[in-house]
Amino acid sequence: MTLESLARRLPDEVWAAFEPVLPPMVWCGNGRPPCTNRDCLHAVFYVGISGIGWKILPPCFPCYKTVQGRLETWLEVDAFRQVWSACVARYDLLRGINFDQLSIDGSRKPAKKGERPRDRTRRTEPRAALNS
Repeated sequence: MTLESLARRLPDEVWAAFEPVLPPMVWCGNGRPPCTNRDCLHAVFYVGISGIGWKILPPCFPCYKTVQGRLETWLEVDAFRQVWSACVARYDLLRGINFDQLSIDGSRKPAKKGERPRDRTRRTEPRAALNS
């Protein structure tokens, strides 16, 4: 599966991982029926992969406000972490995780920016060179 194919169509195996975790949308019968979770999840992945802005989401997807609201709900229930944990557990069962080859990435540590700036003190005494 490539990112391009994921942007074009949400694969069934990705949906199978998310479907039990995402809270169902309940329609009370008034107004327009809600968009499906699958369509909104596909829109979230599309925006993430393509890098476009929410407001220029193509018309084949639900309204961007609907997708953003659904994403906020999913983040509140921590759905993405649950799917990630399930994927890690599945990978550990299938192939095993070798913790001896793990390394700590230092990319989040702030870089040293050279010498610390000197304290700038303002001179208050008259300069001898200006008076002579």
